[in-house]
Amino acid sequence: MRVRYTARRKLALLTSVKRVMEEEGLTLRMAAERLRVAHSLFVKWERQRDADGDPILAMLKKRMKAKHPGPASQLKPIEGPLLHYIFEQREQGMAVATFDLAVKASTLSAEFGAKHFTARCSAVKRFLSAHSLVYRLDTHETQRKPEEVATEAAEYMALVRQLLVGPHRDRRFVLNMDQTPCWFSMSKKRTLEVVGRKTVHIRRSTNDTKRAMVAVTITAACTVLPLMVVFKGQRTGRIATTEFSTYPTTHHYRCQQKAWMDEQVMLDWVDEVLSPYIATAPEHVIPVLVLDSYRCHMMASVVTRIQELGVEVMHIPGGCTSLCQPVDVGFNKPFKDRVRRQWVSWMIAFGDHPRHNKPADEARCFGVDRSGGGRDAE
Repeated sequence: MRVRYTARRKLALLTSVKRVMEEEGLTLRMAAERLRVAHSLFVKWERQRDADGDPILAMLKKRMKAKHPGPASQLKPIEGPLLHYIFEQREQGMAVATFDLAVKASTLSAEFGAKHFTARCSAVKRFLSAHSLVYRLDTHETQRKPEEVATEAAEYMALVRQLLVGPHRDRRFVLNMDQTPCWFSMSKKRTLEVVGRKTVHIRRSTNDTKRAMVAVTITAACTVLPLMVVFKGQRTGRIATTEFSTYPTTHHYRCQQKAWMDEQVMLDWVDEVLSPYIATAPEHVIPVLVLDSYRCHMMASVVTRIQELGVEVMHIPGGCTSLCQPVDVGFNKPFKDRVRRQWVSWMIAFGDHPRHNKPADEARCFGVDRSGGGRDAE
């Protein structure tokens, strides 16, 4: 079996064979057999020693030669302005793509803009690789600059911390509510495939765009209140009148034409979820409810109904939800991960039955019967 020895391995073996020869009084051939290395290799390596007696220099001489840098990049003349454009856009939180850079480079260099579009994109891709720039998925979205959002969020958090301290506060009655969508079909955008396959086919379900809205309420003491699940349909339609009675009674259910939290659904949440829990608060405690700046959260009718229960309402500034809202920061991701895990287990239970031919069964996994017709069946 052929063995490939690195330069450093050769150096180590030369040192070892010399030590064995000196300590045990063996010949070079006997020491080579002891180390299980061919005698001829030691003879060859000894000849490769540098005149100054440094074996590493001789063995690494070929590898020390500089590699050819290749032809200069087509974007070399505008490298500085192009990098400045990328960093400036990213500092402002703006997305940058290969197409954007090809267009920007064309405005900076008329010669580059005269090339074929495919050639320009190829040059931009080589430019990105040379500067260690790769595509990344966004971790959160915002409508303002990150610096502005971070400053405002820090100021808001400092203010809220002061307001939540005192004998009239109790962690069990400091609440935060937020809505999160749960999709009926959680199809993946990535899949395992054989290396080198040029076309990767992924089928989609007819229910990929259909969802239910889940209103989650958590206290500072980590108590999760009953959920309110909002399905798409008429408020007093077939789903609401015939199916809700069969659902688990530990949570609450509503129908809305677009499966959103509107004013009426929000009022129902106050009456059925918030009010029973607040009724258990001690007399000396003033409950606090933290909401984001979503439209229905700020309606006068909703705020008034909450305040009538003796609850203070605090609204998170717009754009700061990803930094300040506990449900959004610490609950939604693990919640959806567990829902996806249940969905995958449920789909695998079908065995050989193709999931994409069972849109009605997919919906039933989330408690909605699609077998009927009409708008309410959606």
